[in-house]
Amino acid sequence: MKRASKDDQLFASVLLELQAGWIKEEFMPRSSTYRFVHGECTRQGEIRVNPVHVILDTLIHELLHRLHPKWSESYVRRTTTYLRRRMNDDEAKQLYAEYQRQKEGVA
Repeated sequence: MKRASKDDQLFASVLLELQAGWIKEEFMPRSSTYRFVHGECTRQGEIRVNPVHVILDTLIHELLHRLHPKWSESYVRRTTTYLRRRMNDDEAKQLYAEYQRQKEGVA
C-alpha cells in the first residue's frame, strides 16, 4: 500500500530536518517528571537522543530469555518492566557500558 502524499511530504520534511544536523546521542538521567528520558529538543534547536532506555529494555528482555528459556514471552516482558523500573541511573549506565564493551568484543 502506497503512503498518502501528505505522509510522503511529512517524511521528507523530517528527513530534511535530520540532515540539518545539531543532533547528539548521550545518556540522559531521569527527571522529576519522567522516569525515562528518551530525548529532548532544546530552545536553540539542538536535539539530544538517549539510546540507553530502548537498548536496555531489549537487552534485559533477551538476556532473560537466555537465562530462562522456558519462561513465557509475557512473563519475560513483565519481568523486564519490573527490573527496568527499579534500576537507578547509575545501574542503567553500568549495564549500558557493559553492553557497549560486549558488543564491541572488548571484554
